[in-house]
Amino acid sequence: MNKKIFLIIILVILATGLVVWFLFFAEKNGKISISQEDQKQIDQAPIVVESANENVVDSQQPAEKSPEEIVGAYEEEQKKPTETVYDAKEIVPQKEDVEKNEEIKIINKLVSWGYQKYSGERKIDTIIIHSTYNSLGGDEYSVDKIVNIYKSYEVAAHYLIARDGSVYKLVDENNIAYHAGVSKTPDGRNDVNKFSIGIEMIGNKTDGYTDSQYDAVSDLVKKIKKSHSIKYVLGHKDIAPERKTDPWKFDWDKI
Repeated sequence: MNKKIFLIIILVILATGLVVWFLFFAEKNGKISISQEDQKQIDQAPIVVESANENVVDSQQPAEKSPEEIVGAYEEEQKKPTETVYDAKEIVPQKEDVEKNEEIKIINKLVSWGYQKYSGERKIDTIIIHSTYNSLGGDEYSVDKIVNIYKSYEVAAHYLIARDGSVYKLVDENNIAYHAGVSKTPDGRNDVNKFSIGIEMIGNKTDGYTDSQYDAVSDLVKKIKKSHSIKYVLGHKDIAPERKTDPWKFDWDKI
């Protein structure tokens, strides 16, 4: 036999043997051996399923608020009343409009109680100054709360002066307002309501009054004096000394 052919046959046999060895032994040795204990742990491991979309938001969870929304919610919460509201059903908003004149700006807040209508022209010669504040809880100087107290007692003055100097008209001057009660002027006349105009100054027994209030009451008294022949400008305590002490801490030199 030719040596060249013999070598080719030997090479083919060797190559065939290598292929057989690789297919048999390499495949067997390449497999991962897993013990029964490892397989048990794999079977007991929890199956984790991840959402296909990580940005999906649960509709039942509240969305995060921006800082502006949080501040806005806080401010709205602060507006809610924290004090006890007395007879809330009795609080009736009054229509307000502004009465303008050269001396003073007057806000009409006319009430439907606490006075008697007067036919004809009422003769007025006395001005009575009172003190008033809200003693039922909450803002002591709230105009609406004070007016609501007047309603519960069915009383009223002609004018109410707020802490900022705003002047509210509650009763027309020609009507008889129930503000003086049992009282008597220095000249001995009773039924002071019939010939007087009542002015309420908002202030408690210790704080006194603001400069704006003094300016407002001074202008108001001047206006009234132009329309009526005023003989007396008195405090409530001057006509009812046995039962009244207001106006509290009032500086008469400022009017």
